[in-house]
Amino acid sequence: MKLLFVDDDPVTCSVMQRHCDRCDIQCMTFQSGQDVIDEINRNGADLVITDLRMPGMTGFELLSILREIDKDLPVLVMTGYSSVENAVEAMKLGATDFIKKPFDFNELRLIIERTQKSVRLKDENRLLKRQLREERNRFGMIGDTPAMKTLFSTIEKVADVRCNVIIEGGSGTGKELVARALHDDSPNKDSPFVVIDCGALTETLLESELFGHEKGAFTGATMRKRGLMEQASGGTLFLDEISNISDAMQVKLMRAIENQRVTRVGSTEPIAIDIRIIAASNRDLAAMVTNGDFRHDFYHRLNVVNIHVPPLNDRREDIPSLVEHFLDEFSERYDRRIQGFDPVSMRHLFEFDWHGNVRELRNVVERCIILADGPVLSWPEAGRPQVTQRTDSDVMRFPEEDFVSLERLEQEYIQHVLDRAGGKKTKAAQILGIDKTTLWRKLRRYDETS
Repeated sequence: MKLLFVDDDPVTCSVMQRHCDRCDIQCMTFQSGQDVIDEINRNGADLVITDLRMPGMTGFELLSILREIDKDLPVLVMTGYSSVENAVEAMKLGATDFIKKPFDFNELRLIIERTQKSVRLKDENRLLKRQLREERNRFGMIGDTPAMKTLFSTIEKVADVRCNVIIEGGSGTGKELVARALHDDSPNKDSPFVVIDCGALTETLLESELFGHEKGAFTGATMRKRGLMEQASGGTLFLDEISNISDAMQVKLMRAIENQRVTRVGSTEPIAIDIRIIAASNRDLAAMVTNGDFRHDFYHRLNVVNIHVPPLNDRREDIPSLVEHFLDEFSERYDRRIQGFDPVSMRHLFEFDWHGNVRELRNVVERCIILADGPVLSWPEAGRPQVTQRTDSDVMRFPEEDFVSLERLEQEYIQHVLDRAGGKKTKAAQILGIDKTTLWRKLRRYDETS
C-alpha cells in the first residue's frame, strides 16, 4: 500500500515517516495539499491521511478535490480539536475514517490495516464483477440466457471453419456483431472485414461497389476502382440486408462466390479472389424462397450454416446486464455520475415490448442519461416508447372482390403511414420497422413503376 501523509507540521511528518519505515509501510509525507494532488495525478496512491486544519488548502478542500479525482480513494482525516462536528463534516465529504490528534500510531496502524483489508475486498469484488461481465460480454455481445449461450457456442464452432453463413434476426438484435465475431475469432482475423448494406444502393451502384469498374465503364467512371469483393479477398465480406438485392444481382453474386472470381464492370478479365461470405437479413429467407421472392440456388449457396440471433423479448433476463453496460458506456461518454434506474423504471424496462430489440433499449438508456436531473434515472412518460391498443378502426379492411397484388397493398400501406407521419420518412420508417434507406428505395421503385 502506497500511503500519502499530509500535515503542515514537519515534526509530525517526520514522526509518521519513522513509524512507517519501522513497519515496512511505503509512506510519503507532504506539508501542503497541492503537493499531494500533484503526486496522485502523477503516480496515484492507495491511501491518503490528511490533517483538517492547515494553512492554504485545508483538509476539507483537499478531500473534496480528491473525491473529484478518484471517488474510491480511501482518505483518513485527522482532527486536533477532538471535534465530532469536524469528523462528521469530513465523513459527509467522503472521508473513509478519522482519528484524533495527537494520534497513537498503534491505533492509526490498526485503522490503516482495516482500510487495507477494505480496499482489498473492494478490489476483489470489482475483479469478480469484471469477470462476470466478461463471461456475459462475449464477442462484444452481452447475455447469459440459454439463447445467448447457444449463440456463443455456435459462433465458436463456426468461426474456425471458412464456410458461408446466413445470420437472421430482427432489426437491432446485433447481426453485424455476430458477423464481426465470426471474423475476429477466425484464423483470418487480421485480414479485411468489409461491410456493405445491400438495401442502401441501387442495382447499378451495388454491382459497381461489389465488383469494381474500369475507367470509362459508365458515365462518371473517371478512374479504375477495386470492388469490395476484391478488397475483402483473404478475409470476410459481410452482405447486410441480402434480401433486398434483385434476382439478376443474385445470379451475378452466386457465380462470383462459386468461382471465387470477379469481373469489373467494363472489363472481361476475371480476377481471382478468396473470400468468406456472411449474409444477414431481418426477413425469413427460407420463406422468401418458398414464396419465390429469393432464388433457392443462391440461398443454398449462402446457407451452409444458418445462425439465428434471438430477439430481446425472448431473453428478458439479459436486460439488467444490458442496462448496466449501457449505463457505464453513456455515463462515461457524457461525463455523468449515474447510479442507475429507480425500481419502478427498471420494472418497466424489463416488461416493455422491445420491437427494436437491443438497439432500442440502448437508445432509451442513452436518452434517459442525457435528460437526467440527478444520479437516479427514471423512465418518464414523455420518454417511453408508446404502447397503443388496436381498436376496430385500426384493423385493415379488405374488399370482398377486386383483389390487388401484395406489392400494391404494400405501396398503399406505406403511403398511408407516410400521410399519418406528416410526410416524415424517418418517423414512417420507424413505424414500419424498416430503415430509412429501405423506405427510400421502395418509394423510388414505386415512382419508377407508376
